[in-house]
Amino acid sequence: MATGVSDDDYVCTLTEESVKKAKEELNEDPKDRLTAVQKFRQLVMQQPHIKSPTGFQHIFNTLLTVREV
Repeated sequence: MATGVSDDDYVCTLTEESVKKAKEELNEDPKDRLTAVQKFRQLVMQQPHIKSPTGFQHIFNTLLTVREV
């Protein structure tokens, strides 16, 4: 059920200031994004009761939302 941007097509659109803030406040390394999305997608796909889009942008947005809680 993949939708949206593919893993290979993803390009970070954050400003330098936002990237710096994410790194300082969330300890986020932009190099880890693809791996985090792929691991979370694999987890979602292994759960037959979860019916959710698995496109890069959807998974990435979900991970960002979880980090903010």
